[in-house]
Amino acid sequence: MSGGFNLLPMHLRCCLKLGQRSKNRYRPLSWCCLQKNYAAHWVSLPGVKGRHLQRALPFALEDSLIGDLADYTILPGGSTEGRHCAYAVETDLLDRLQEQLELHHLRLTRLTPQTALVAANQCIHDGTHWLLVAPGLFEGSLPQAALTTVLDDLAARALDDSRALTLFAQTLDQATLVKTSIDSGYADVFAPVEVSNQGTKGKESAVNLLQGRANTVVAEAKPAAWWRGIAAFTAFVTVLGCGYLAAENQRLSGQVEQVTDASRTLYKQWFPGESSSNFQARFNRKLREGGGTASGAAFDAVMADIAHAWRTSSASTVDIESIRYSERNGDFQLDVSAKGQADLQALKQALNEAVQSRGLAAEISSATADKDRVKGRLKIGGAA
Repeated sequence: MSGGFNLLPMHLRCCLKLGQRSKNRYRPLSWCCLQKNYAAHWVSLPGVKGRHLQRALPFALEDSLIGDLADYTILPGGSTEGRHCAYAVETDLLDRLQEQLELHHLRLTRLTPQTALVAANQCIHDGTHWLLVAPGLFEGSLPQAALTTVLDDLAARALDDSRALTLFAQTLDQATLVKTSIDSGYADVFAPVEVSNQGTKGKESAVNLLQGRANTVVAEAKPAAWWRGIAAFTAFVTVLGCGYLAAENQRLSGQVEQVTDASRTLYKQWFPGESSSNFQARFNRKLREGGGTASGAAFDAVMADIAHAWRTSSASTVDIESIRYSERNGDFQLDVSAKGQADLQALKQALNEAVQSRGLAAEISSATADKDRVKGRLKIGGAA
């Protein structure tokens, strides 16, 4: 196989012949990936919950990888004692493997890491390398020369407790030599250490390096079902309608806020010094209740008289800047700007005529010249 995958030649030739005999369909395969094609890392991720582990592992391995994170497929491989195992394999390697198999009408559905099938705390000699699996510490394939370096690194971590280790080799001499080295220099890492030349212990593994990849095969083109177009159009119209309703609701909410702010500002201008909390209920109550004068003139009626007097007598010469009402005294104060003193007197006369039937009178509290205008304040209250 090109692409760097190490597979048994006889096994590969048998698979390719099997695919050639059945060119009209894809044959599913489940293979074991040799450890030299991937890397296993054990990392600590304090505070990361299990459901977030898949997303957090790539960032935990960022400093340990030679290439960019986007070049690797990283999958969780289990957890033990607060540490998490992550398998990293080059994505390009997996792509090329699947492409080669598809050329021979084969479909790879499962690719299990070699070390994931080895039971915990075992060190297996395959003739050239040692396959060491120590959950939480190390998982990988080592040449004889690198075994001491890895044990030195594990000893430097100051582990709390040592763990048992079983050495498997074709001859007991090989395993005994390694056992002697571990017993003499690394008893704080592995103890007790046993040796065997019998069959190794394996385990089941759910890890699949092809997890999440598109393993579907090319199928014959079939005409789309008649209802798919209708369903797509209905979905489009539904989404469009929901978007319009959301935008319209946002627009109306903005208008409500603008009206509320304008009403609060107007309330503060009319009734300065009073609390503006729940101003709508306060304003409605003022419209319903009387103004507190001797004649019991209603607030809304007096406001109507003021508006009528200003409109009929001085609308073109006098500008009303603000109206303030004292609920305690029942007085109105009008801040106005007139063209001249005569216009201010005319407005006062019109107000007197409008409210005198209610036992009220209008008077000019103050008047000052400001450039070409006269600014004044008129008070409307109970007649003396």
